[in-house]
Amino acid sequence: MARTGLNRNGSASDTARLREADAVELRRQGKTYQQIADALGVSRRTAWRRVQAALAARARETVADRDALIGEHLAYIETVLEGLLPKAAKGDARAAEVVLKALERHAKLLGLDAPVRASITVTDEMTERIKALADELAEAAP
Repeated sequence: MARTGLNRNGSASDTARLREADAVELRRQGKTYQQIADALGVSRRTAWRRVQAALAARARETVADRDALIGEHLAYIETVLEGLLPKAAKGDARAAEVVLKALERHAKLLGLDAPVRASITVTDEMTERIKALADELAEAAP
């Protein structure tokens, strides 16, 4: 059975994380996947997989951190609303203003507002550059 670098609960082992970190560091230094593979004594495909695994793990951590921060902000907004809604209901103009701002922020955090429309124009020069970058990426992939 092939080793995946995952422990029994499905998370990456410390050893796997260290290997992935080494691969990412070499990639940051501008090394090709073949150079990374040579330095780490693995195949080019394994070097690529280690870099991708590390980047995916960082993306998951970023999402988790973002979600936690949104949760904290929502809790703060709820506290503000709980304290000021009774005052706003009794006609306190300043409390009503703060309540409205808190509700606007609440809606933004949860994505409740309608999306903003944007008009984007792509020039031929940009299209050619994008195609060139896509070709470079395709050549660099294992």
